[in-house]
Amino acid sequence: MGRRIQFRRGPEATRLQTVLGNGEPGFSTDTKQLYVGDGETLGGVPVLMSKFIEVAAPSVAACGARHLFQAVTTLQLPDEAQNGTTLSVMLSPHAGATQELPARVLAPVSKTISDDEGNADTEYHMTISGIERTFIFIDGGWQIWR
Repeated sequence: MGRRIQFRRGPEATRLQTVLGNGEPGFSTDTKQLYVGDGETLGGVPVLMSKFIEVAAPSVAACGARHLFQAVTTLQLPDEAQNGTTLSVMLSPHAGATQELPARVLAPVSKTISDDEGNADTEYHMTISGIERTFIFIDGGWQIWR
């Protein structure tokens, strides 16, 4: 039988105050997100997850995670992240979003979400299901890749 490997795990608040050793895995029990330490970064570096986090009520996005809107609601981007951190968002066909009532990804307070054409806004509207959008944290702000 193989050996059992244990991950450092605990609430998000504790993870954000912990430097994981180089290569050390950590798991946030609040966000269900995996992180790997680099020996320097508080909380470690997020690992892109293959499973979607379902968003059915106003929520805060988890770095490195994939989010699936199951209802017309909001998803708040984190205020801070390590440069180059990504997260993705998709709209379920059952969410019921329309042009008049979209699912919304919100920029952190006093910040914007920019695109590759230089446009910036405080929120990104999702009305078309099945298209996964990637957000990346660069130079202190969130950008969307289309």
